[in-house]
Amino acid sequence: MTDGLRWIVEAYPFGYSLVFCEGLAPEDVLERLGARREFVFPLTRVEAQEIEVRNAADEPYDLDHLADLDVEAVAERGFLRRETDAVVRAGALAGWSFAIQASTSYVSSRVYLPTLSRGTRVIAVSRDVNATQRVEYAVDGRVLSSFDPGIPAYDDGADPAAFGWPADRGGMTAAEVLEHLESSRYGLWLPKDSEERRLPAAGLSTTGR
Repeated sequence: MTDGLRWIVEAYPFGYSLVFCEGLAPEDVLERLGARREFVFPLTRVEAQEIEVRNAADEPYDLDHLADLDVEAVAERGFLRRETDAVVRAGALAGWSFAIQASTSYVSSRVYLPTLSRGTRVIAVSRDVNATQRVEYAVDGRVLSSFDPGIPAYDDGADPAAFGWPADRGGMTAAEVLEHLESSRYGLWLPKDSEERRLPAAGLSTTGR
């Protein structure tokens, strides 16, 4: 029995970006997203989010309250720069790797899908603070499906049928989207204890600087 994916909706009430890449190591996923491998550093979810909040603050503050965080190490790897507005964590499960970020949509941005999916396939789902959703499916550099699951008929991918979205389903909620990815076609899931585990993480910039 697995933890499934539906718990993500409740655990990330202000939004999330979640990507699954088949057959890649977590560090490979982060590198394809734009990270330098030598700057990858293991972080918990709390640490990753605290770094994002700190970098966005009008006056950046110390992170001494995170007793287990090596602040000097994350500073050396570029995590504590103002332009680092996205901290993405990655992990592995059977046959796939995942990348996850709270609140914003760096890893689901379509511009990264061709690189992410080179020689493999990628499924990306995101939901922002306004409940705007996106589902995307890319294979070997081509975005085959890209749509808002609230109105799935409007898919601007190259081959929407390739994703296997249920033809008889209308609009779907975020929980229903994740439930579909749990199904036998993909069998994707995320361990709940990955929230507390130190996973390889990268500090990235949504502005491209």
